[in-house]
Amino acid sequence: MTHDLAQPPQVGVKLRATERLTLLLVGLLVLSWLWLNASTLTWFGESLLGLPRFNQLFLAAVALLLGWLAVRRPLPVLAAQLRLFPLVLLLGSALLALGSRWLLAFEQIPGLLFLLGSYGLAGLFLHPATWRRGLPVAATVAAVVPFWLQFTTGLGFPARILTAQAVEAILNTWQITALSSADIIVLDTGIAQVDLPCSGLKSLWMGTVLLLAMTGLEGRKLGWRWLLVCCANWGLLVSANVMRVLSLVLLTNVLRQPALADLLHMPLGLVSFVTVSLLAWGLLRWVPQAEKARAPVQAIARPAQPASPKLLAGLIAVLLLLSFLPRPAAVLPVQPALAHLSWPAAMQVEPMALSQPEQAFFVSYDGVTAEKQRFDFEGIAGSMILVASPTWQAHHSPELCYISSGFEINQMRQQQLTDAVLGRWLSLKQDATQQAAAYWFQSPHRTTDSYLDRLWAELSRQEPAWTMVSVLFDQPYSPESPQVQAFLNQVQSVLAAQ
Repeated sequence: MTHDLAQPPQVGVKLRATERLTLLLVGLLVLSWLWLNASTLTWFGESLLGLPRFNQLFLAAVALLLGWLAVRRPLPVLAAQLRLFPLVLLLGSALLALGSRWLLAFEQIPGLLFLLGSYGLAGLFLHPATWRRGLPVAATVAAVVPFWLQFTTGLGFPARILTAQAVEAILNTWQITALSSADIIVLDTGIAQVDLPCSGLKSLWMGTVLLLAMTGLEGRKLGWRWLLVCCANWGLLVSANVMRVLSLVLLTNVLRQPALADLLHMPLGLVSFVTVSLLAWGLLRWVPQAEKARAPVQAIARPAQPASPKLLAGLIAVLLLLSFLPRPAAVLPVQPALAHLSWPAAMQVEPMALSQPEQAFFVSYDGVTAEKQRFDFEGIAGSMILVASPTWQAHHSPELCYISSGFEINQMRQQQLTDAVLGRWLSLKQDATQQAAAYWFQSPHRTTDSYLDRLWAELSRQEPAWTMVSVLFDQPYSPESPQVQAFLNQVQSVLAAQ
């Protein structure tokens, strides 16, 4: 009789010990997750501080709204439990984030995986049914937010480059000579520039938000069908943006109707966005409607299928061990000492002062060195600027500077300038003066004329150290001139020696 009375307290003590162990493990997982993503959290903080004031106020308003909704309609939160699928999502995000850091110097990818893995952590407290219903929304938010925080240094500028290259490819298939560089497209009849609104990122953002709103209003089920519709919506938005830019380029530079292009710029964007939104709404009809939610109390009362304790223990052990794995060190490329380059006496090099715009642009980035020189070599004269930078953000396609300085680009083409230099050759005009220019990007191992190629080489951790070389000749020399080739070969050789 005494033994039977003593049994319940022992069971209660055992349950409390299990709960304490679960809380301890969950706490260790949270700390491990924050430690693994310390640099990502720093990046998020810096990105938020760098946002315009309006965007900061908008985010604060959204956070207050979500807090108010959480108070008014709280989610069915359970005591911390170790569940299989949230742990799998957490572990997968941690492994992919660690791998991406070794392969890519691109903070938006770890940021995406941090948000996704954090939702996996939330799954240890939310009811499984509620957590599964919110997974597609969490994945969409994780995919959008890191890139929205930094349009220009995230996907904004690369998106403009890719849009320009897509338009170039279409024009070339129609036998219209075009060459894209950075975010401009050079045709025989003029230059078209793909600015930030033409990158298509804002339409992607608004299109995704609108799709989520239509999903909620119609009560559509968030699942694999919805994800397919979301991907189709993104593809349609990108295609519509490329066609819009193509139409504007044709109107402005081929048909010579710039006034009509200015008139249709906004209507084309609005019509294409509305058309894609209607198509997305039609595709959304393929997604079944969600079942009516059951009462929260009943949902919480339904027990979840327990996972194997050994499997859970293995997942937790791997997650905790990831905290001790080495992470890639910050890339510190060895850059050429531009101020101490040994120029041959025959080049007659004299230093020049950087202009105010050049100083303002280059000085804003750490580790960037820039030198401007005047030269006179075997009868050819001009100026050159060299910029050694550890970040692609401090480089640009030099024709953008020529355009902003008042030059007209009569022609630009990819050119094998010397045996060792693959660059671009430009024919320029300022007022009545005809001139020529050449440029390339040089790493310790090669040269390239493509800014996108230079950007990708840095992001993929292949070649972090690059020097931009831009040469402006006083006369319209030919790239086949022996003196021009000898001079460009000397510049490349001096840099390669460093």
